[in-house]
Amino acid sequence: MGSQPSYGQIAGPVVTVQAPAKASQNFELKSGKFVYSQSGYMTIAASGADEIFGYAFIGDKTTGTTDGDDTLTINISTDAIYELPIDAARTEAQLIALVGLACDIVTTSNIQYADYDAGTDNVLMIVGYRYYGSASGEQTLYVRMTPKEVGQTSVS
Repeated sequence: MGSQPSYGQIAGPVVTVQAPAKASQNFELKSGKFVYSQSGYMTIAASGADEIFGYAFIGDKTTGTTDGDDTLTINISTDAIYELPIDAARTEAQLIALVGLACDIVTTSNIQYADYDAGTDNVLMIVGYRYYGSASGEQTLYVRMTPKEVGQTSVS
């Protein structure tokens, strides 16, 4: 296996805000950390998340047992690029074919992945990849938030 991926932000601007976290959100170190607002509290985006608020700068941590116990620092820049694990092994040719497409997020066993073959919500735009090897877990995608899917819920 090649170098270990450095999941998280790899390029672009940092524009952060502070926002309260939903209770009992389990952030894993080797995972994506995209969040969305659920009744004003930041929740880990998973399958079915049709909008993104931003990317939480947090390590391996589970938030407190009450909504708002923790405050997250969140990058809301739509120009930031992140390296995320991919949910299944792909060949390099398959990764090349994904560049420029949009995909969903999936969270499995508390790990947030770029869901390379699901395009219902299209919250992530694939802008590149990293191929460390052919085994599962040795490929990653470079993604950014799809601008049209960032926090689009109306107040009314």
